[in-house]
Amino acid sequence: MMGDIEMLPASETVLTRPRPPLAWPPQLLMQALQSKGIRPGQARQAVRDIGHAQRTAQLTRAQALALCSKPVMAQLADLYLDTPSLTLAERASSQDGSERLLWRTTDGQVLESVIIPSSNGRRVTVCVSSQVGCARRCAFCETGRLGLQRNLQTCEIVEQFQGSLLLWQQVRGDRPALSNVVFMGMGEPLDNWPQVVDAVNILSDTLAFGVSIRKITVSTVGVAQQLPAFFDQTRANLALSLNAPDDARRARVMPIGRGCNLAELKEKILACLPAGREILVEYILFAGFNDALADADLLGAWLQGIPSRCNLIPANPGPDPALRQPDQEQVLAFQKRLLEQGVRAMVRYPHGRDVGGACGQLAGLHRQKAG
Repeated sequence: MMGDIEMLPASETVLTRPRPPLAWPPQLLMQALQSKGIRPGQARQAVRDIGHAQRTAQLTRAQALALCSKPVMAQLADLYLDTPSLTLAERASSQDGSERLLWRTTDGQVLESVIIPSSNGRRVTVCVSSQVGCARRCAFCETGRLGLQRNLQTCEIVEQFQGSLLLWQQVRGDRPALSNVVFMGMGEPLDNWPQVVDAVNILSDTLAFGVSIRKITVSTVGVAQQLPAFFDQTRANLALSLNAPDDARRARVMPIGRGCNLAELKEKILACLPAGREILVEYILFAGFNDALADADLLGAWLQGIPSRCNLIPANPGPDPALRQPDQEQVLAFQKRLLEQGVRAMVRYPHGRDVGGACGQLAGLHRQKAG
């Protein structure tokens, strides 16, 4: 049975270029082995065996290779680089059950991911990072204050999930297994799209981690030029961080708004959104800035014609003290106004806020300690 991904064309150079084991989408690795003369059945079995050995049994590269036949082992040895590893440098447990994980890379960079049990106890999500820092510099986001340090490699993205999965298996008790993945951690995923799409393919392939593609969500601040590639190359969900109902206010808190206005962004979405698919619009509510009922009317008008759902997120404490959370009454009034316009809107309350793991907070506590 094929994994839940689409096969992408690959040149001979791409197929034979060595990668770390966790950077190989299983379908592409099978193609690479076949290009080296390994029969399809052998290639599939090798990918299945070595994937289980490294992703589940946690065997070393040498131990995993030793499970294969000598012809396959010889070809895999040429295709596999040693895996750049992440070291868990800090784990902070929230009162709500979330776990903020701070990872250190082999070159000394620091990144964070978060394990998030849902409030209703039905699912557990891991929020992963795609970059160290971020170039987009949104005013409400701690990560943006770091600037962009570098893109993460595919294996570094996948290792966040693998490490989170293993940790959660140890501490979950009677809580659900980890089932969902959101690319909502540090960085702008569409600015690192080649690595992110490979990671999505690895996570969703049944020969790897087997996460349902319907349970993987990639967030963006609205990198319009990358939207066609996103919809062409994956069936993962897209979450659009909007956060203001007009261009002036959006540009104030999100610099990307200065280069692509809301009308242009909507036009691009409608032009490339495949039939039958929808997007998730995320709207952070800031008291006295974008939470008036008139703002709900503007947001509802912008959403008209776009197949979508809307998450309303009361602001978390961040780098700009003027951008603060509205009171609960105003949040619910804003939601009610959207519902009256036919918008599917729900309030998403923060998880992990007490340990700096909520939306917009990643990298904040580490920077305070470093300073």
